Amino acid sequence: MTEIRAITLDLDNTLWDVFPVIERAEKNAYDLLSESYPRVTEHKSFEDIRELREHLFETMPEIRHDFTELRRRVYVHLLKETGYGVDGAEYLLKQFLHDRNQLTLYPDSLPSLKRLRDRYPLISLSDGNSDLDKVGIREYFIGCVFASDVGFLKPHPAGFLKACEMAKTRPEETMHIGDHPEYDVEGARNVGMRTMWIRRNGEKWEKEFEPDFIVSTMTEAAEILL
Repeated sequence: MTEIRAITLDLDNTLWDVFPVIERAEKNAYDLLSESYPRVTEHKSFEDIRELREHLFETMPEIRHDFTELRRRVYVHLLKETGYGVDGAEYLLKQFLHDRNQLTLYPDSLPSLKRLRDRYPLISLSDGNSDLDKVGIREYFIGCVFASDVGFLKPHPAGFLKACEMAKTRPEETMHIGDHPEYDVEGARNVGMRTMWIRRNGEKWEKEFEPDFIVSTMTEAAEILL
């Protein structure tokens, strides 16, 4: 078995629970729309705006990999539709991104990052748009790869290969840890990386192939890798 020389890490739902974070950020954004651009919320419900985002995701494949730009386009669309200047989109986006980075790590994440970075170079690999400086964990990573950087969402190989390039390792020398069976495990496996599936909620593995390891916490991941 090839020695592991570097680790790539998914972020959302691997190091923190992202769903309540996005829910809160979107609700705050809706409140801000109501206060500053009331014609928008007179015509669009909270769910209407979510559906618009999903519609743009499906119909604008050229920006599908860039969640920040996708959300900016949502705000531009809403403001134009209701007769406001589109400059307000940047104001709305700035507030959303601030709220999106107000999050709480899983209790096991930070201690495990501290342990792992003492032995391995760590690279974050995410489809999302979190800011690790604002989250407070950038110091544990030698590099960060986002879908918006490489132009493709996982499981496309581009992000995985870019992360290996940053780590200066071959795929077979690199372990990817993530929560999604397809986007993380299958994507990493397809480029020859080693894989570790983290199931935060006790999910069952349902794919035909198997990850190299299955864990429930980053503490377990660290115990295996150290």
